[in-house]
Amino acid sequence: MPADVSGRSGRNKDGYLGQTIQVDRELSRLKNQSTHLGWMTESLPTWHDDSLMFMHRSAVSPAAPSILITAGIHGDEPATTISLCQLILEDALPRNITYAVFPCLNPRGMRISRRETPEGVDLNRDFLEAETKEVRTELKKLREFESFEVAILLHEDWEAKGFYLYELTQPNKPPRFGRSVLDAVSKVCPIEKNALIEGHEADRGLIHPAYHQEQRQDWPEAFYMMHNKTDHSLTLEAPSDFEMQVRMKALMSAVLTTADLVNGKKKSIIGTDL
Repeated sequence: MPADVSGRSGRNKDGYLGQTIQVDRELSRLKNQSTHLGWMTESLPTWHDDSLMFMHRSAVSPAAPSILITAGIHGDEPATTISLCQLILEDALPRNITYAVFPCLNPRGMRISRRETPEGVDLNRDFLEAETKEVRTELKKLREFESFEVAILLHEDWEAKGFYLYELTQPNKPPRFGRSVLDAVSKVCPIEKNALIEGHEADRGLIHPAYHQEQRQDWPEAFYMMHNKTDHSLTLEAPSDFEMQVRMKALMSAVLTTADLVNGKKKSIIGTDL
């Protein structure tokens, strides 16, 4: 049964005006409580008094698939970071997959609930030139990894009336996971119904644009990953005008469904209670 719209808050106007999080507290808790779950954590210096948290957990088998998951690249998208924290601390991610995780790529922006960095730079437009310290730090770390089965990039959209996603594949390749992910999410969050989203044609929440890295110069993270680290990328977009719990359920369901699909399964293991 598709979810209804009862979780919508109606707070957003000209931007995100919903619930915020104490990002430093959440990341500290994540670091302290994830070690016994097999996670390795690093603090990668960016600014003189700041850093990016990077996490890694290897599957037992060296032949296991690997997944990259990132969140918090926009500081006004707090459900992305808190959802990823909860997935890790609940030990919900399947252990037969190797993970590389950035739980918050823009902590300075998230502290002030701003999409951009305090300097006004949108990190998700800097992946071609890599002029920001945050993006350079991420890319330097990712050079340690040859490739990923899929890149999962968590986002929110303050204007959206439902969940949607971008699925990038190599030219002439059809979408692989998007419909199954949206079907799972629909049980906990409405799906965006518009046929045109952010200028892209959408089919019941699924945007599958023709991918050509030459088509724009302000590369988002997904373009870099497709050009350098994977042949499959999912950019998840939760509707941030809904209550935090709804968005968290949606993002967590999407991530777990993707992990199950990488494992060759068909159903998400997340329930409807959070």
